[in-house]
Amino acid sequence: MSKDERPIGLREQKKRQTELDLCLAARRLAVERGLDATTVEDIARAVGVSPRTFFNYYETKMAAVVGPISEIGTPELRERFIAGGPSGALMDDLTWLFAHGFESESEVREGIALVTEIIKTEPRVLAAFVASGARLESVISDLLSARLGTAVSPEFAGLAAGFMTAITTRAAMASAGDPAVSLATAVHEHCAMAARMFEQHEGKKGRRNT
Repeated sequence: MSKDERPIGLREQKKRQTELDLCLAARRLAVERGLDATTVEDIARAVGVSPRTFFNYYETKMAAVVGPISEIGTPELRERFIAGGPSGALMDDLTWLFAHGFESESEVREGIALVTEIIKTEPRVLAAFVASGARLESVISDLLSARLGTAVSPEFAGLAAGFMTAITTRAAMASAGDPAVSLATAVHEHCAMAARMFEQHEGKKGRRNT
């Protein structure tokens, strides 16, 4: 990387962190005060930025609660995935991209815990998360199409998005009570468990329990 590229990378990193900080602040305030009592000004103030800066990242406070879904992983990781890495096996590499796309593990764990609390009293937040799935499908569709060299079907992109969402969510929930287990490790373990459902085994006629 040249010297001229480094400042750009640092600016992008700062922008990414601000985007995540606004999301976490929105979730904290929604839990503390309720979504209706939380304002854009409150969220911006909690992060130390102006409301104008807030709108550079999110259109509404609901969008901030849902959080960013525009990218998966870092530019370097996405480039490696599109090039066919790191293993060459599509499912393994997609899992790798998701697993290594996590930011601060403590923030990820807190973010998931906050969302769990919010949706208990705010059904519209759950609906917003469901609606955001279309954006995730679009992101994954672009990644898969770039890697495979041809446009993938909406059904294929939707299946991949749904699978990875389920895997990462379950992994995060499972690892929430054990900080010693990294999120990346938990994602890989859950993907391996999912793969077992597609394995073929000889039937055991005399065995009642599976």
